[in-house]
Amino acid sequence: MRLIALCLIAALLIGCNNQGLLQTARDTIENKRAPTNAQMIEALKTALNDGAADAALTLSAEGGFNKSSLYKIFLPPEADTIVKNVKLIPNGAKLIDDAVLRINSAAEEAAKEATPIFAKAISDMTIADAVGILKGEQNAATRYLQEKTSGALKTAFAPKINAALAKPLIAGVSAQNSWDTLTGGFNKVANSLAGKAVKLEPVKTSINDYVLDKALFALFNEVGKTEAQIRANPLASSKAIVQKVFDYAKNALNKD
Repeated sequence: MRLIALCLIAALLIGCNNQGLLQTARDTIENKRAPTNAQMIEALKTALNDGAADAALTLSAEGGFNKSSLYKIFLPPEADTIVKNVKLIPNGAKLIDDAVLRINSAAEEAAKEATPIFAKAISDMTIADAVGILKGEQNAATRYLQEKTSGALKTAFAPKINAALAKPLIAGVSAQNSWDTLTGGFNKVANSLAGKAVKLEPVKTSINDYVLDKALFALFNEVGKTEAQIRANPLASSKAIVQKVFDYAKNALNKD
């Protein structure tokens, strides 16, 4: 309040005809006011739409997964036996590399489906959602998107990822076929009396679900990074409404 009063006094002393200074004083007062419900909704929708679009754009670019040290998707650890055996044949290492490339390319292609799904969830946001997000944890907005969109994203991503896994690697055998053969044979042993005697655990990992979960993790992790940056330094945003609302949330709302 002291800053606001000083701005008003300075404006009056210099003269009411100084419109620039008066406008600065008005802007200072406006920026210090608590945002309205409408402003909260607008700021959150703006920040989420921008963050979601950036995440989808980054991951859907060529190499968005395959060239990423953080998000590149490899075959599950349980596939080590497949990898070791295939690498023993001529050009075997290339076959595995090609399989991994196809998986990551499929994830990159699938990421293009994310933006409209995110946009639908963001447009449905209520005032109660907005207040809860602003008063929530550092990843509250990301968690909101995760809760609202995971099902739709899985539906959109799955066909592209499944097609990549079903594509033949060698002799008409795909990564999916190899995985099913490997785990099927192992599980027969694990479920046998002999397997139970030595406490072998059946492999329950679905390679399709494994790759899908990795793709979704990357997407939400990117959104979460953007949210954390905005919350940590709201004034770095290029959008005035985002600055106002998230600065208020950082310095006032979360102190209640």
